[in-house]
Amino acid sequence: MRLDRLGHIGLRVSDLDRSIAFYRKLLGLKLTGKWGPPEFRTPIAFMRIGEKHHDVVLFELPPNVDRNSLDKADSTGRPAVGIDHVAFEMDSREEWLLAIDHVKNCGVEIVAGPCVHGHESTGPLSFIGGSGSHAFYFLDPDGNRIEVYCWMMTVSKPSASAPNPDL
Repeated sequence: MRLDRLGHIGLRVSDLDRSIAFYRKLLGLKLTGKWGPPEFRTPIAFMRIGEKHHDVVLFELPPNVDRNSLDKADSTGRPAVGIDHVAFEMDSREEWLLAIDHVKNCGVEIVAGPCVHGHESTGPLSFIGGSGSHAFYFLDPDGNRIEVYCWMMTVSKPSASAPNPDL
């Protein structure tokens, strides 16, 4: 398998609006879109560096989580709050299809997908706000979720997947 780059990172956060403001201010990330119930169980935001739909996805913790009891120390030593998944982008669908076979041939279970992340799909992992990417997921030996995908859309104007993007 040949990966082309790290695609995006998903982070669980305690306050979505505060995190959006932080990533905009400190890193210059742009907001692609923000959604919440009923489309998502908890609030979620897609943020990007350039024109691609997202580089960082922020997932707000459920409202029943006591924010005062969260361990906010260095994530490498935390047992809970932190990275949701790590995603790797491939430049071609052909390489992505070969990667599916590679993971299976290595004896690793694909735990979700292959799927299309987008409102144009009808699969269980399709959703409004999705980038239209084709993806699949598997777990590393510690249970960390890994995503491999191709065909991430770019954001150059408003669309169903980026209704009010920062341009």
